[in-house]
Amino acid sequence: MNVFRPVPIDVIVLYEKVVVDLFIKHQDMLVPFLEKGGVFTRDHLLELHRFGISRIYVRRTDAGTFEEYIHENSDKIINDSTIPGKVKAATFYVSSMHALRKAFEDPNSNQIEVLKNTLKPMFKNIMKNRILLNDLFSITEHDFNTYTHSVNVGIFATALAIHFYTNDRALGMEELERLTYGYFLHDIGKCKIPKSILSKRGNLDDHEWAIMKKHPEFGYTILMETGHLTDEAAYISMQHHERPNGSGYPFGMTDIHPCARICAIADIFDALTSERPYKKPMKPFDAIEIIKTEAITEFDNNLLSTFIRMLGPHEEVIRLSQATG
Repeated sequence: MNVFRPVPIDVIVLYEKVVVDLFIKHQDMLVPFLEKGGVFTRDHLLELHRFGISRIYVRRTDAGTFEEYIHENSDKIINDSTIPGKVKAATFYVSSMHALRKAFEDPNSNQIEVLKNTLKPMFKNIMKNRILLNDLFSITEHDFNTYTHSVNVGIFATALAIHFYTNDRALGMEELERLTYGYFLHDIGKCKIPKSILSKRGNLDDHEWAIMKKHPEFGYTILMETGHLTDEAAYISMQHHERPNGSGYPFGMTDIHPCARICAIADIFDALTSERPYKKPMKPFDAIEIIKTEAITEFDNNLLSTFIRMLGPHEEVIRLSQATG
């Protein structure tokens, strides 16, 4: 039985041969769209747009090949000023997922450096043009797995840090960039957790949960040992499940690093609004209501207010702003 993965259509390079078979969803069924080796033309793109199709599908067994192809072309796409922001965002999304997958498979200093080199161009583009953040928000996938979750949290947390510290002269662009690496790698410790636990459909039992709760410590150790990131990145990994009231893990800390609190909001929001085999995605408004119960300090409330404004001027976000006063 084939398992498929969705990808944004904007990531397909025009007038080049596709490296895997492409599928589209029609009446809740996946049907072939373009065979491997076929050339993706503007007519293909217009046809997809005409039917309101924003995502295509590849076989999960082909995902690595597809990601590698996009990753190899990402630099020239992201750094090309003539290419639309949405295409850059889609390219970055797939390329960063590929780099994260490699880092999780073998978390050594070389793979960490590859991820840094993948994130750096997009971060610099964002600092020049904040509108790119909206393109990144629109491209996030919500079929929850370790890699999509890590990329989503990286995007949301980086955006929150940029918005929150935008007028803080003490925190320059280089410091924000270094935080970005930590946000995307916040769950790197999960590479030490058995796949049977990570992919379990349903709630974990007590023994499995005890193992899962070790991933922040594993992540801290991995990031400290590679020596390629700042201490803040390791703190993000260690503390992103800690809570101000001491109810978090792994240590029940109450004195939590500010960058880890930023990551915690992004982490909870993406987890709640993503679809899983055993639960439907929660609406953003309901997710924010849950996060509000954990924002017990003035700092956290300021972060949450910034996060709500960051999501955009939509009707639901206006309701959120009113709800938080």
